[in-house]
Amino acid sequence: MIIRVNSEPVEITAASLLSDALKDKPYQPGSLIALIRSTESMKRETDEFDLVTPYGPARLKLNDTKYAALFREMIREIVAKKVRWQTSKVLAIGSFPTQIEVSHDRAKYKRFDCFFALGGFDSKSTYLMVAKADHEGQYGSPGAIVGRITKGRHILALMKEGEALLDIVPVVEEFKESNTVVTDDPKHALKDFDAIETYVGVKLDKDSPIACEHFLVNTEKGFLSITERTQTYCACSSELDVNLMVEKSAIREPGMVTVRNQGTGMGRIYFYLTRRQISNAHSLVGSVTQGLELLRAAPVGAKLTMVTDPSRIMVIGMSQAEGQRSLEARGLRQKRTGEMVDDAVIVEQEPELTLEAQLENEIETRGVRAEQVNDLVLTPDKAPQTYRYFRKMTGLDHKPIGTMKVYFTFPDMPLVSFAGDIHESADLLPENPFGERSASGELAVTNMSRPSRGLIGIRFEESEEFGSTGEERYGTNVVGKVVSSLDLLKKDLEEGSIIYVREIVPSLPKKTSKKEKVANKEKKNAKGY
Repeated sequence: MIIRVNSEPVEITAASLLSDALKDKPYQPGSLIALIRSTESMKRETDEFDLVTPYGPARLKLNDTKYAALFREMIREIVAKKVRWQTSKVLAIGSFPTQIEVSHDRAKYKRFDCFFALGGFDSKSTYLMVAKADHEGQYGSPGAIVGRITKGRHILALMKEGEALLDIVPVVEEFKESNTVVTDDPKHALKDFDAIETYVGVKLDKDSPIACEHFLVNTEKGFLSITERTQTYCACSSELDVNLMVEKSAIREPGMVTVRNQGTGMGRIYFYLTRRQISNAHSLVGSVTQGLELLRAAPVGAKLTMVTDPSRIMVIGMSQAEGQRSLEARGLRQKRTGEMVDDAVIVEQEPELTLEAQLENEIETRGVRAEQVNDLVLTPDKAPQTYRYFRKMTGLDHKPIGTMKVYFTFPDMPLVSFAGDIHESADLLPENPFGERSASGELAVTNMSRPSRGLIGIRFEESEEFGSTGEERYGTNVVGKVVSSLDLLKKDLEEGSIIYVREIVPSLPKKTSKKEKVANKEKKNAKGY
């Protein structure tokens, strides 16, 4: 039994489960997979026809009149007819016989209307005409409008008398009458399914490096969640606290991926399912190369495996030796700066944007001694707004190691403050104030209630009165603590200097299962406890 997995043929047995087809395939456990039952590809005629000329096709969209129905019947009679004449008002193609009733009344026509006209008021000499300008005319068949030219309108000016209409082709929509099932159950049976899509593949566009990096940051863990969907698109709004810029725009065709670069929803990632016009508010990220059916079927809340081409180039947080191996695997050379020994930690990378880095032959990696990277434990559950602000200010929202610039300090000062942003912190409401005292190592941000809002601080000595930025309790939002050496942090601090920080997520204590609890109890009883 042959099925197609991500467009590649795979042989399975009749009793195979989904897990059998996933071997060596791109897939993040827990993500949705599309199982597709497909029938023969069919064609469905629309109300649009391409009038094929020597200069390309002009698109005719029919109306719902009896004249549009007559046009469908007369297509074979009209094909190969020539431009008989044209004026500043009309272009006439023909002639051919019809049974249209003759009338001497006048009628109004709008530019690009396509209509039947009777030469010499004789239906045996019928012409297909296109209005080149708004006008009123007497053509023997008032109001015999077939439809309008909607695309390729410039072709009308190129057509010359004696040139033939090469063909009239119905515009059809290719579609599959399919029954697509989405599941994350690896034990799902594969019987009756012809195709499987395990992931969404996206080829990135080199002309939008910032939007693409935003997309890469959001998909770096290998998956993306769908938070909204309409008939036009499905989208992900998991990261909207970003600053982007206008980059490449294009008509949003089915399968295209964009990022909103301005206005409400800036940072939202869109996967288009139907065609939409160009918008400067959307930067083109790339196009879907695999998994479009998965996108069409995925409900809100679905987690989808993502594979990008190229994948993200990010060596910050690695050792110099690890960074070298990673870059060389991508065909890139490393230029070490700062601490250059193998075990030095990379804290900066230039270029940092993936689509710019892949164009370089050499990537500069700045290293520091491991003890110069300060470890933090943050508290997003207690201070969610402050957590987002802090990560954005330090760069931890898009890279493993962030930076903080010293704003104010002096020797033996009980705290150090770091530069923030008064605009980004304008809506930073008070949350998670310090308790009875502000402890040594506490990390906090001044909230919007104080003039120095947005300032970031670390306390070196505990205080019952003032927090990490020197503010009282109500002006201080505690966001975490420094868990590495404060003595090393304080060493050589001066205004304007840069320190490096890394978020550490504490491991949760292992839960004891019911079976283990029973076994432990039996051991205690056996020992006579």
